[in-house]
Amino acid sequence: MEVLRRIRKFLKTRTAEEIKSFEDALVKGYGFKKYLYATSEGLPVMGNFEGYEELSAKAPELFKALSELEPAKKYTILGEKGGYLLVKVTPDVLLLAETSKKLSATEIEELIERTKKELGL
Repeated sequence: MEVLRRIRKFLKTRTAEEIKSFEDALVKGYGFKKYLYATSEGLPVMGNFEGYEELSAKAPELFKALSELEPAKKYTILGEKGGYLLVKVTPDVLLLAETSKKLSATEIEELIERTKKELGL
């Protein structure tokens, strides 16, 4: 809960234009159709999935299940209708995104660093 409070406090210092610019970069720069940021406790930070609050609660469970199969910090999941990216941005924050393109390892690292900067992590 502490990390969510810190992020929300930090986001209040950002202008609407700065937040919109970050969201645009996620969509245009990284090819996200939908995304959500959640705490490792399953609390929603921000996102545009329909029902993202409920999905935020499931993201840590999904990450844990994948980690039991293969420990990693980032996962690319391919479905019939598209691809998904699940990333542990920090020990306290997860990103789940539906993507229109496969991101390279370099792009994912850039995304992690940008997220840390934009969310004050």
